[in-house]
Amino acid sequence: MSFLSHNPAETMQHACDFSAQCTPGTIIRLHGTLGAGKTTWVQGFVSGLGCTTGATSPSFALLHEYRGGRLDVFHWDLYRLECDTDWSVLDLPEHLPSNGVTVIEWSGRYPGPWPTENIWDLHIEPGTNNQRSLQLSPANT
Repeated sequence: MSFLSHNPAETMQHACDFSAQCTPGTIIRLHGTLGAGKTTWVQGFVSGLGCTTGATSPSFALLHEYRGGRLDVFHWDLYRLECDTDWSVLDLPEHLPSNGVTVIEWSGRYPGPWPTENIWDLHIEPGTNNQRSLQLSPANT
């Protein structure tokens, strides 16, 4: 599914619309450069699920949890981790899949394994004048 967003509000609406089809155990892997709009998309996603807490980037905390909506959201940001991180000391493997939705920024830093179903990849590419190209597709794990 391709979508061209012209502003942050449209990016958030795209995420809000997608949240309606998510079920427990859904994993969304976000791909894009710094400043591409990944956290903006998560803000719309969390809002679409009815969570009242606004989403922020968990870069320093690694994980933010948003509860109280139709589904809980576990929002991971792996940007600051090295690929050879000792994953056994982190809780990420225990959250895959979760009883809510797991959203992971910089998912390429996680060596896996990934579950085999209910995974989506969202690629966000910034353009000119605040435009963003969003490509959302089921993952090929």
